[in-house]
Amino acid sequence: MVKIPDEIKKTIEELAYPPSPSPAFIATVDADGKPNLCSKGSLRVLDDENLWYSESTGKKTYENLRKNPYVAVAVASREKMDGYQIKGKAELLIKGPLYEEAVKRTEDRARSLGAKLPKPIAVVRIKVDEIYSLKPGPKAGEKIV
Repeated sequence: MVKIPDEIKKTIEELAYPPSPSPAFIATVDADGKPNLCSKGSLRVLDDENLWYSESTGKKTYENLRKNPYVAVAVASREKMDGYQIKGKAELLIKGPLYEEAVKRTEDRARSLGAKLPKPIAVVRIKVDEIYSLKPGPKAGEKIV
């Protein structure tokens, strides 16, 4: 069991969710092993062991996760020259309390922007397995937990 350290939780919350200019990046692979990378502005900390984000497009990342649940997530700050790569296994949720929370957050965000945003197709819950440093220098790539 990997527990997400509090300092990493704080960094994720500061960097990965709007209005931050630094969205999280999610890496997946398709059935042929071809990589895919996309930004996700809704990444959140769920608890000590899990992250989650709203999946609203249902395209490449979503399709890859349906076939292969393993992901890498990157959150980084250019200003602080710090960040983390988080690896884990994703689960797609299409109903339940977390999904309903995602729908509500999307509706609230749409209202605050005065825009129409699509209802989430799913919530992606990521069980964290490993965390690595993205800080430049001698500790770059070092496993944290």
